[in-house]
Amino acid sequence: MERNYSIDFIKFFATVFVVCIHVNPSHDDFFLGNQENVLDVIVDTFARFAVPFFFIVSGYLFMNKIQKHPKPSAYLKKYTWNISKLYACWFVFYLLFGVVLRLFQNHGTLAERKGAVADYLTSSITFKDIFYYGSDTSGFQLWYLIALIWAVVIVFLFQRWKKIGLLMLISTVLYVTGLFGQSYSLFFPLSFQTRDALFFGLFYTVLGAMFALYGKQILSVLNARPMVYLASFFVFSALEIAERYWLVNIQHSKPGDYFISTIFLSASLFLFVLSSPALGKNSFFSKVGKNSVGIYVVHICILNETYRLLRSIDSSFFTNSVVAYILIVPAVFWCSYYLYRGIQWTKEKLHVKPHKHPITKLQHK
Repeated sequence: MERNYSIDFIKFFATVFVVCIHVNPSHDDFFLGNQENVLDVIVDTFARFAVPFFFIVSGYLFMNKIQKHPKPSAYLKKYTWNISKLYACWFVFYLLFGVVLRLFQNHGTLAERKGAVADYLTSSITFKDIFYYGSDTSGFQLWYLIALIWAVVIVFLFQRWKKIGLLMLISTVLYVTGLFGQSYSLFFPLSFQTRDALFFGLFYTVLGAMFALYGKQILSVLNARPMVYLASFFVFSALEIAERYWLVNIQHSKPGDYFISTIFLSASLFLFVLSSPALGKNSFFSKVGKNSVGIYVVHICILNETYRLLRSIDSSFFTNSVVAYILIVPAVFWCSYYLYRGIQWTKEKLHVKPHKHPITKLQHK
């Protein structure tokens, strides 16, 4: 299959918007509950295309690979092992990072800080968090990696049983159910987290697999120009913002990570990718986009340290939304990129075999 260069091109922008979500000044992780404004709502909601896109890409590449691999089971083992190593390394890093943050914080007695460390470790080192949710350490973004492992294993099994269509139906039902753990909780609240493998990641991974199996036929039937798919993406993104505004600001539900409109905007964006395979070929954006997984895992520690520095300077200035998105997002993004590249360079110099990231590597040559 011809290599699709637009995947890495779009991953660049998706990674930037992941950083936008976490930089959002209205998130009380760093700013103790600054009032959310219109810009925060628009940026935070629009940016929600990023993680579904990563799941779709992963499902698409994974299905393409196992379709032509002489030993699909061996490839699954290699794929999940590589992600597991990446997840384990960064889980330990962020676990220790969280310990350091609590032990050397500026307030509280030594006994209080040790107590905070003990509470943190108790809540983080649990079976369900390590092997399923992956989000209770300071590296909460790592949930994506463990969710992807579960999702691709399920996709592999159903494809092997020749029941991928059934899995599409099952994952859709799970996704719709998961909405009631998100902003639709005002209608029927669920008591468990639904930003996970089964209720969120599986649907988009299966969608990517379906695009790998039937993408050409879908494009042939629709017979639309790439710009139509791109325009559809922005239209559905606007609808997602309206959907979120109605649920959260009018109905006073809790903010969510995904919505009904997310399905359609994500599908539109990936149809644009499939219809524009040469987009970004040899571009700077694609070069950086290839490192999206590295930026993703690194950026939270960079963000923590950035805000630690900014608080000591003038936090009130930097909590302004415009300043945050124009200055802090690029600073965190590029520091994360160069730190990750530096880690890879160091590993090469030390002759340490680098991780192969099947999540982001283009395998459809």
